[in-house]
Amino acid sequence: MLIAIYLIIIILFGVLIFWTWNNLVDFEGNVQRIKFILIGIIILCVVTLIIFNISKIGITYPNIDVIKKVRTITVLLFAPLNGYITLPHIAKILSNIKTNEVEEEKIKKRIIILFAIIIIFTIVEIKYLNGFQNGIIQILQNRK
Repeated sequence: MLIAIYLIIIILFGVLIFWTWNNLVDFEGNVQRIKFILIGIIILCVVTLIIFNISKIGITYPNIDVIKKVRTITVLLFAPLNGYITLPHIAKILSNIKTNEVEEEKIKKRIIILFAIIIIFTIVEIKYLNGFQNGIIQILQNRK
């Protein structure tokens, strides 16, 4: 079961990297693209960890090992999902800025819309992760 979860996580990150890479076509070189993607993924993992910590408020874990396992899988699973909402779109906006392909007003609107979507998605994700964690705890307790 755990191998299947990690395989899904690898596929999710692969899709995120490929999608972001394709949206960075106007960057100077591959090194810049790789830096953007790596920094973006690191930021996504940190933000997802913060969201996880907020969502676990009020949840009682049976022991520290369970919280570590749940935290690791949750962060690795939800970081690429959060990335689908942000990273490729930010990459596209940056590419549009570099090429002056889109008017400044349209870029501002896209940034505002993206920011609003991120806020809404974060609120929904906090609520969802709370239930997700409770479900995992129930499954682990039923196994014993």
